[in-house]
Amino acid sequence: MAPSARLGGRTVEALLFDYGLTLVSFTRSSEALLRAHEEVIRRLRAAGVGPLPSAATLLAEVHDRVENAVARHEATGALREIDAVVEERHAYAALGIRLSDELSEVVAALVQQAWWEGVAVSPATVATLEELRRRGLRLGICSNAPYRAVGLRLQLAHLGLAGLFDSVTFSSEIGWRKPAPQIFAAALGALGVEASLCAMVGDRRREDIAGARSAGMATIRTREHRDDPGPGDADAVIDRISDLAELLFPPQNGGNRGSVAGDDTSR
Repeated sequence: MAPSARLGGRTVEALLFDYGLTLVSFTRSSEALLRAHEEVIRRLRAAGVGPLPSAATLLAEVHDRVENAVARHEATGALREIDAVVEERHAYAALGIRLSDELSEVVAALVQQAWWEGVAVSPATVATLEELRRRGLRLGICSNAPYRAVGLRLQLAHLGLAGLFDSVTFSSEIGWRKPAPQIFAAALGALGVEASLCAMVGDRRREDIAGARSAGMATIRTREHRDDPGPGDADAVIDRISDLAELLFPPQNGGNRGSVAGDDTSR
């Protein structure tokens, strides 16, 4: 029988991953976003919606206004998730544009897909996820993401990640943000695992590490895309996602690339 995954003396049967800046990195592609809004203008005109501003104005007054609202909300530390769809509706209304629900979904999808040009996942991360699944671990995503979940799932498929996860939980679906216990409970339920047998992998100390620990999970912080400062750290700290297999299934001769809390080599 293959050895079980272990972390700090605990058996691990499943992993929950944060998404942005844990599994993937994001770069804003202004050109792609402008092209998307030019297509939005064309779709709206074809649907008889008007008068319409320029694509650049629409980008600034709708997309960027929503992004700024999301950033301000995150900065407050609020646990209730902001409704980005409502924010988007208000932004369009401020320009005198009212969209049907169906048309709103169509144009939002165009904008969400523009972000695909700026999102990246490393081949090493994909290979590691595949290896963890081969070793029998259940994998899930638990992400603070206030945007339309259907578009986020399409992004996972575009990146080739969708088939690597047994469950995906976004805050936009639950209405709560990490570190709220509600989103962790939902993610654990979707993954079908008890908290005591699951580890959370993320980059944020408050949202991912403290929140998951309060929910009863083991915790692993990755520094691959961001080294979040502050007090209180995870049970283990890794430099990159590709270190996970060796951390959880260490070689028989000892040693691994992840540092475990309490080990003097961890800082």
